[in-house]
Order: sequence, then structure tokens, then C-alpha cells
Amino acid sequence: MADKKESIVQFSERLKSIVPSGSGRDFAKKAGIGYSTVHNYLQAVSSPTLDNLVLLAKAGNVSVEWLATGKEFVVTELAPAHEMKNGRVFKIPFYKNSEFLLLDAEAFSSLHVNAEHLTALRVDTDVMEPTFTTGSVLIIDQSQKHLKDSKVIVMSKGGSYLYKRIQIVSDGYSLCSDNIKYNEIIITEDSLSTFEILGEALIVLNRV
Repeated sequence: MADKKESIVQFSERLKSIVPSGSGRDFAKKAGIGYSTVHNYLQAVSSPTLDNLVLLAKAGNVSVEWLATGKEFVVTELAPAHEMKNGRVFKIPFYKNSEFLLLDAEAFSSLHVNAEHLTALRVDTDVMEPTFTTGSVLIIDQSQKHLKDSKVIVMSKGGSYLYKRIQIVSDGYSLCSDNIKYNEIIITEDSLSTFEILGEALIVLNRV
């Protein structure tokens, strides 16, 4: 319980940092959320639903990831192999594909720690905009398949890929899109077995 309270307080501090002093009502209006609700967030009384989290992030011009966790997705430009600084290449296989993602080994040195569990996947939908967009490449950690609150998980079902932010709810899991035009999907622990979980999205790469 203490951890949950601490998490709410930390979220409140991040929200306060993007809401100009004395402008809570204006910010709530900009976000399209009732002022009393935003006031409760600011006072660490409650934490937002994922839908409201997305609205708050857009109103404050910050990423959903940062507002939810205090951390950012690592978003970088994907340079062609011939532009890599030292000629050393880090190869990550594309998921169920014979091709490899080639990265500058120096720039992405931290990935070597968990290299055997990494795979790459090109995003073919706008469901997670603005966090990442169609055409982006995700680096996915396949060792992280447990559904954790606020994390972005890549799943597969019926040959299609799902990119969803997780919220743990009383009857299972809420699979949400950062793009608010898409509705959430509620699944139970039993129905989770009908999905293949690829892993947790670690890094977003954008084409130059």
C-alpha cells in the first residue's frame, strides 16, 4: 500500500511540474477532464485512468511514458549502417524474419547485456501515437513477458500485432492505446492465454 501511495505522490509531482501555478482549471479544460478530478491528481488523492493519462500528457506536451513512470522511452534516429561511427555493428534479428536491424554498437552498448532476448519489429499502426508512430521500429525484450502496470507490451493474435499499454484492473488487464481514438480491451487471466506475448517494448527507433 505504501508503494502505491508513493507512486501516486510521485505522479502528482510530475503533473504539478507541467501545470503552471494557479492554472489548474485552465489545464483541466485543455485536457478535457473535470477540474475536481485534476485537482485530486495534483493533491495526490488519486491516480488517473490510462485514458486520462493520455489526455493529461497531451495537454502538458509531455510523453505518456514520462508522465506515467518518470522515465522516457529511448527514441532515436535510425542511421544507415554506412554512417555508423566506428564501423562496429550490433545486429538484432527482426521478429520472424530473416533480416537484421543494424545499430551502432557504441551508441547502443547497453543492449549487449540482454542481447540474446532482443528482437525488432516494425510498427504498422497508429494505435500508440504519439508515443510511437507507424513506421517506427521497436526493440523488444522477449524476456519480459509478465504484464506490468503502465508498461507497453507487444502481443500477437491471429497473425496481427497488438501494441498496448497495460493497466491492471480488478477482473484482469486493461489493454489501452495511447491514441485515444482506440477503445481499451479488457481481458481476464484466462483469456490472456489466447494471446502470444512477444515482450516489453524497450526502445523506439525512428527512420531518418
